[in-house]
Amino acid sequence: MNLSVRQELSELARKSVLHWDCPLRGNTTFDIGGPAAALVEIEDADELQQILTVVTRNNIAWRVIGRGSNLLVADQGFDGVILLFGRNFGTIETLGGEDGDHVLIRVGAGCSMSRLVDWCCAEGLTGVEFLTGIPGTVGGGVVMNVGAWGFSLAERLKSLTLLEADGAMREIPRAELDFDYRLWRDKQIGGRLRVVMAADLSLERDESQVIKRRCRELRNQRISKQPRSMKNAGSFFKNPPGAAAGRLIDQCGLKGLRQGGAMVSEEHGNFLVNTGGATAGDVRTLMVRIQARVKEQFGVELEPEVHFIGF
Repeated sequence: MNLSVRQELSELARKSVLHWDCPLRGNTTFDIGGPAAALVEIEDADELQQILTVVTRNNIAWRVIGRGSNLLVADQGFDGVILLFGRNFGTIETLGGEDGDHVLIRVGAGCSMSRLVDWCCAEGLTGVEFLTGIPGTVGGGVVMNVGAWGFSLAERLKSLTLLEADGAMREIPRAELDFDYRLWRDKQIGGRLRVVMAADLSLERDESQVIKRRCRELRNQRISKQPRSMKNAGSFFKNPPGAAAGRLIDQCGLKGLRQGGAMVSEEHGNFLVNTGGATAGDVRTLMVRIQARVKEQFGVELEPEVHFIGF
């Protein structure tokens, strides 16, 4: 990134916070990855639009990340701009009722899913309990259509507020958006990414104590099944149709398989963990070894759920 572009970005980031040559490992739950040329903590929508105009005009790569809970960053880092939503994009507000039973809320892309669940519990709104215990932000959850226990975020979506590739802000109804299992198909148009600014969710009313009890039960189930002692990026592979990735990996006898500092968790086969000092290269090599073994034994091609940056 040349000096003139750096100067222009520095001048644009008046409310936002700009970091140069910023290590990314601390921004991922894997604790892996090299530096980004720039990282911007966005606090103003107008500044975001202006920054994207500059990076697009100069052919600079960019990515929006949430809390890094579903990411693997390359060891050499990312030669571009990483964008993080700040506190101003973490709001939740009630928009009103659709009818007697439904309530519409608007959630900022930077709001954590844990905060959304807690807020809904306090307000007596049900429908997102399945997000309990899932790290990350609502914006990131939309991009990967996060889900658990047979539910997904797209099922609750009424509309998205998007910053489009042409720089315009638009509210797009759910019916015009293409979601699938762990996938938002039209997250980019013409090769240009769309940025989630806010999500409108349709929820129902229920007793707060009932909702809290459901959340407690789901949290306990998640804790009992998933590794917590080592850093990881959550479920690494998507579940193939009619099967569970973790079970296939387990049946191949791969729990505990190591590659450098990366290992298949001994607690859950679909978690790759950083035992300490793992590199992105270790994780990628381990991923390929797992895919090859599962393909050989079951004829199933495992597809990563984790997103990759800088590769």
